Amino acid sequence: MTLALLHALHENPSLAFRRVGEGLKVIPAVPPEARPVLAHFKTALLQALEEGERVEARALLSSPFRLAALLAHALGVEAPLVLTLYAGEDEDPRRYLVPPGNLAGHALWADRNSPPPRRLHLSPTTGGWVLDVRGGWEVAVEALARGTRYLLLLPAIEARAWLEAAGKGLFRPKEVGVWRRGEAAFTAKGWEEALARLEEVACVGG
Repeated sequence: MTLALLHALHENPSLAFRRVGEGLKVIPAVPPEARPVLAHFKTALLQALEEGERVEARALLSSPFRLAALLAHALGVEAPLVLTLYAGEDEDPRRYLVPPGNLAGHALWADRNSPPPRRLHLSPTTGGWVLDVRGGWEVAVEALARGTRYLLLLPAIEARAWLEAAGKGLFRPKEVGVWRRGEAAFTAKGWEEALARLEEVACVGG
């Protein structure tokens, strides 16, 4: 369902979210088709906002740091997190150990004060899920493999490469979901069908 959240935000880019305490105000009115998804992820949306600020859906999707806060809480934050930021090609990655209650504050501070990284990688110290956001991402892939849920926001060519490598490796992802801007989220029966869907979308997109 995480992919449905990305789709709802993309399809309603001008929706503005405002945090008021533990309440979430949305302007203008949320379209009926998006209400169930946004209501389900209300708590996660609050984690991507500072008190009193107003942020449009398009801004949430364009900021790797806000996406990290949003999607990590959508996946579930119950343990310390390892955050790895990749800046320039020639720079070493920077790793941070983030207490579970500090992710939103750290991410929102970084959104204001740091240039966007070319890659952001986030996962709990206890395992369970992996979030990977690449600059210029086009496709979101959500897959369950060996007890780990992967949520990957990648350029299309890298998404195809990941599925191919995973399928030919020691594990084959199950419950694979694929989403691309302008397309509804698609749930595949396995990595082969997900890969075929990516190829189909790439052909349609030119």
